[in-house]
Amino acid sequence: MPRWILPTLLSFLLVISAVAVINSRLWLQETHRELQAAHKELNHLRDEEQALRIEWVSRTDLNAIERRARDTLGMTAPKPDQWQVVTP
Repeated sequence: MPRWILPTLLSFLLVISAVAVINSRLWLQETHRELQAAHKELNHLRDEEQALRIEWVSRTDLNAIERRARDTLGMTAPKPDQWQVVTP
């Protein structure tokens, strides 16, 4: 067996190992970037959900609806003579 085969095989194995390590590190960096982006999106969606919950509570608050109808839209409660009862 020639003497150059063993060093060549070891060098080839070293190159393959280096390529595998570099490839795994690049994959790890890309995965980390994707995880950070997903975490950022999750935080954004949580903030949006909280804002929607607050808006939902404020929109279903009857006092706020009545106050807005009175102040913004100029609506008032109907007077007794403005009621009309319709019989079935």
